Amino acid sequence: MEMKRLYIFLLAAVALLTGCDSVASDDRLIEVPAATVQRNVLIEDFTGQRCIFCPAATEAITQLQARYGDDKLIAVAIHAGPLSFKSMSGFTGLRTDAGDAYYKHWAVPNVPKAIVNRRGGVLSKDAWAGRVYDEFARTTTVGIDLKCQYDADKRHVEIETDLKTLAEEMQGRLQLWLVEDGVVAPQLFPGDKLDKEYTHNHVFRAAINGEWGAELTLTPKKVQKEKTTYPLPDGIVPGKAWVVAFFYNDSGVLQAVRQKVSLL
Repeated sequence: MEMKRLYIFLLAAVALLTGCDSVASDDRLIEVPAATVQRNVLIEDFTGQRCIFCPAATEAITQLQARYGDDKLIAVAIHAGPLSFKSMSGFTGLRTDAGDAYYKHWAVPNVPKAIVNRRGGVLSKDAWAGRVYDEFARTTTVGIDLKCQYDADKRHVEIETDLKTLAEEMQGRLQLWLVEDGVVAPQLFPGDKLDKEYTHNHVFRAAINGEWGAELTLTPKKVQKEKTTYPLPDGIVPGKAWVVAFFYNDSGVLQAVRQKVSLL
């Protein structure tokens, strides 16, 4: 009997040893298995056209989106702070007043930095993958159905959001953002190399319903419908425009979705 117990103990020990692999902490952050996507995740990417390290940060986000899907990991590039520009005569700048308000509110020290689901604070690039993975592993009870159609004659976007919670009553804010892909504008690279025709994607353009959104209370088993008519600003290409919608409160972003602006 004692020999049998010893044999079982040795088998268990071998299984534990063979099941563990020594992996450096840096590699462990990158080589994580794909998370089960139970909700979408918002990454607010603080960036700037004079930031030489920001293109590499953008590429890191692109790689994360390739892993999870760009409709699941929703990226918004917020050009703000001293390394960003506003548009001027003969120069396309991507800085906005709303972006600067977010930059100041979150006390972003420099760029590139990011906030993931508004949890965990302002993060440097090497921490993004781990935080994104953790957020995908979390569950949520909030769902958002987003529709947005463009009326070319009026140059208006009709936005409809249906929000619901499957659990208890929940208070928070619905934020609507205008985002644009394929924006050609200058970007500085290491060595002070300037690419005058760099293509910027998921560029934050405007806060559609105010910088901090609209306050809402979600009730179980009841769909909260919100409709917004938004005049598309001059210079925005409708075919490259997106609406990003997310519901958040003091605990962070509970759900986020995006929808391309489509013609009526």
